[in-house]
Amino acid sequence: MTVAEAGLLPRITILTANAGGGHRAAANSLSEALEGRAGVTYLSLMDDHAPFPINTWSAIYGPWVNYSPWLYQLVYRYGASRDRVLMTERAVYPLIRPWVEKGMLSVNPDLFISVHPLHTDVPIWILQEAKRRVPFVTVVTDPVTPPVAWFCPDVDLCIVATEEARSVALGCGMAPHKVRVIGLPIRPAFQQARGQPKTEMRRRLGLTPERPLVLLTGGGAGIGRLRPLAQAIARGLTNHPAHPQLAIIAGRNRELQLSLRAERWPIPVRVLGFVNNMPEWLAATDLLVSKAGPATIAEAACMGVPLIITDYVPGQEAGNVEWVQRHNVGLFEPSRQGLAHVVAELLQPGNPELARMAERALATARPDATREIADAALSLLL
Repeated sequence: MTVAEAGLLPRITILTANAGGGHRAAANSLSEALEGRAGVTYLSLMDDHAPFPINTWSAIYGPWVNYSPWLYQLVYRYGASRDRVLMTERAVYPLIRPWVEKGMLSVNPDLFISVHPLHTDVPIWILQEAKRRVPFVTVVTDPVTPPVAWFCPDVDLCIVATEEARSVALGCGMAPHKVRVIGLPIRPAFQQARGQPKTEMRRRLGLTPERPLVLLTGGGAGIGRLRPLAQAIARGLTNHPAHPQLAIIAGRNRELQLSLRAERWPIPVRVLGFVNNMPEWLAATDLLVSKAGPATIAEAACMGVPLIITDYVPGQEAGNVEWVQRHNVGLFEPSRQGLAHVVAELLQPGNPELARMAERALATARPDATREIADAALSLLL
């Protein structure tokens, strides 16, 4: 008898990690979509159960990408081969298995959902050796150029955001019927905030309603050159005819928050840490400046907010930049001087390009993706 036939709410464990903000955001989005339909718990095998030094990965991810992107790119290139990934995982598996197995088998869900590439092969192997038959779903949060570590042929369902990612999955030996293109999970609150008047949202957030808003963010970890980019944008908007304002989301980067708040700005600037009301901030925003984080791109598209990308994580986010440019929903401008010029030009009164980019962003959005992912996962229990 299935869980559905017994009339019980299924128990779902989402495997996630705190590296960056995207994985946790995906987990939270799926949890919200499953509310009332399943009991959801989180489990981070890497952060909470793996031995040293693997359990430090999440903590060093932000500094690593910020200060040694070349080294991260080398690691990404090494992991571009499915054979090399398996060789590495099998080499460390005997060392980490006693630790990770304890955490893995401490839960007894009806379904596992993984939203992190390092929580695929190893959990599957542990379940197989323990002879536990539990449906396993992978939700890939890298939409265009995902690391091949995401793709374990033994999972029951793999959900990707684009045809490009599906091609990578098939190249890793996954059966075509197991790979579905749906989209990226974003919180239902983004769909609910679509179409809200920007002036009203700015008023609610304590901003000047009539001033256009530029939002600068580096994701949950505060990754990127936020301070010099903010300085360039602010200087470029000094004496601008539209009188714009700037908000900066520094994420969990406390040092960055303090330095930004100590700055003397030539235009109105609001400095924020990690925020839980991103839908409201995007609803209030005319132009988003960010690194090429997949969740950020999906959220901006859902809200119809044009995007200027300034940075990207080498390897896995390179395809995101190309996707944004190909769909004409934003621009890539890595230089500070170029960024200041583009922002000032797009915000010129009467410039129609900002509105066109917003329309194209809405056309590419998949606001129902989270619900569809939840439906697809739960269908394995029928």
